[in-house]
Amino acid sequence: MAKIDIILLESANGVKFGSDADAIHKVFGDDFKNYKDKKLTDSDNEFLLKVAKKMSEISGKPVSNYTKYLTEENEFDNDPCDYYPFCMIDYDDNNKFIAIEIYSGKKTNLIVNGIDCSDFNIETLKSLADDFVWDKEETSWTSLKKEICIYCPEDDKTVECVLFGCPGYYEE
Repeated sequence: MAKIDIILLESANGVKFGSDADAIHKVFGDDFKNYKDKKLTDSDNEFLLKVAKKMSEISGKPVSNYTKYLTEENEFDNDPCDYYPFCMIDYDDNNKFIAIEIYSGKKTNLIVNGIDCSDFNIETLKSLADDFVWDKEETSWTSLKKEICIYCPEDDKTVECVLFGCPGYYEE
């Protein structure tokens, strides 16, 4: 089980926001795929398109809401990121650590400012800041003061992942 200790607006597992990728790799290890290595095969793309169509049927939202990250070049993601089995580390264009996104389904021991958030309970996570708002796309709760995004694409309570960003992350 992965353990992630977040200090809001400051660090993840002791690695401060603004550190380079080498500092992340020293602490989080080398069991990751770099964004440059993440390409979708044609069968992956076909499968994801079927999933997107089904999600569109269920939600009543346009298919484009679920396919916007699949480009014509079949690239998974163009942002500089490292994909670990339990999280995604986001870097800026200068390869500096700016955010961590933690997946809820990966049995992660998540501690945020000393609070156990391992169960990804929406109420516990929302207690981390006092300015959460439900976004206009109706997929997440966001705190601009604490740079937190709680992603709940199915409804406003079922957490899929949580992002913790550096100061100014949402100003970019």
